[in-house]
Amino acid sequence: MLALYVWLKAWLTPEEGQDLIEYALIIGLMVVIAVLGLGFMGQSVSQLWSKIGAWMVNTVGKVTF
Repeated sequence: MLALYVWLKAWLTPEEGQDLIEYALIIGLMVVIAVLGLGFMGQSVSQLWSKIGAWMVNTVGKVTF
């Protein structure tokens, strides 16, 4: 009977590492969302960086020192 009580008490008490696991799951979900988002928006992000690069080349090329 005592063994059953000890087992139930140990089973029902919260674990110390539970918060760490929850944070790890949240971070993992955020990584998955970021990877999927970049996968879907990759082409438009690439075009944006190309436009910024071209603008910088044109702007720096016109500056005289």
